[in-house]
Amino acid sequence: MQSHTFQAKEIKEALALVRRDLGPDAVVVGTRRIPGRAMGLLGGSFIEVTAQAAAAADTRAAKPAGLRKPSPQAAAQKEREAEDNVVSTANRHKALLALQRAKRNRERREPVETPQASIMRNPREALSAAAAGSIGRVATHARLRRRLLASLIPRELCEQWLKQLPADLAPSQAEQRLRANLSHLLGAPAPLVDRGTRVAAFVGPTGVGKTTTAAKLAARLAHRHGAERVALVSADNYRIGARDQLRIYADLLGVALYSLDEGQPLDSLAGSLADRPWVVVDTIGMSQRDARLGEQLRQLSGAVAVRPVLLLNAASQGETLEEVVAVYRGTARTAGLALDDAIISKQDEASRLGPVLDTAIRHGLRLHF
Repeated sequence: MQSHTFQAKEIKEALALVRRDLGPDAVVVGTRRIPGRAMGLLGGSFIEVTAQAAAAADTRAAKPAGLRKPSPQAAAQKEREAEDNVVSTANRHKALLALQRAKRNRERREPVETPQASIMRNPREALSAAAAGSIGRVATHARLRRRLLASLIPRELCEQWLKQLPADLAPSQAEQRLRANLSHLLGAPAPLVDRGTRVAAFVGPTGVGKTTTAAKLAARLAHRHGAERVALVSADNYRIGARDQLRIYADLLGVALYSLDEGQPLDSLAGSLADRPWVVVDTIGMSQRDARLGEQLRQLSGAVAVRPVLLLNAASQGETLEEVVAVYRGTARTAGLALDDAIISKQDEASRLGPVLDTAIRHGLRLHF
């Protein structure tokens, strides 16, 4: 009698193949579990079942002409043999299923191996499993790390941000989460001038764009609140043509322009500015190493509630930005001013925004616009 071999991942699947090809009365001759490097499998194992067609199937085959019909005793004997085969097959199936259930129960009862025990038992295998499980996170973090480093974000800050990303995030989700974290670090948008602090004074080194930024803010306030409620103040009496430039802006916008002489405090204009709820001050561009910086900032302090705003050149080097922020904040604190707000200028001239963002985040500056 010819034997047939059937292979499947589970015993139920193999027996289903036997019944499909050899019929429900087929006889299972043997079973075995083979490591899974056949059938296109790369791991695990599979069940191999060897079965034969039932002997009763031979009795149903067509008989050659002229053969004598078997006796009733012989027919009864064959029927009993067929029943015994069916019972034997069923018992084999039940035994195999019982073995499978016992194995699963034993595996569930066995304690789960801890990562430490796995490393002690087989360090190489544990390392390979860890590498395979974290390859997705490594690839996602590597792409984001390259982009951050290309923007000149310091490596220490990159690693700090990437550690906050869960390991199971897809690349697009990881990028969205990183953007959300950065937005949180930079702070929520807030109005630069309001009813409580109605005077914004732009300070910073020469050439960072204070005058242009003052004109832009005055234009925004005039459009929103009316030109008659906005005033421009020029405290720059050193740069040639500085006041003339601001006067042109004031005439175009239809806002009032006031000037401060050297050493004249902003409080001296309190009466003139009483009916102007929105005031923008353009100060002298002064290096962070200029000894007159303290005098300039003290000119802004007094009874009038002033919000100094530091302008940072996005195209400057990180060391320069660090020095500007440290010196200006320290000097402002000495003058009785809290310098916590900043505007990043000349972004269109900067090839990378990493240094200025790094400086703003580390010093906790509120960025506007």
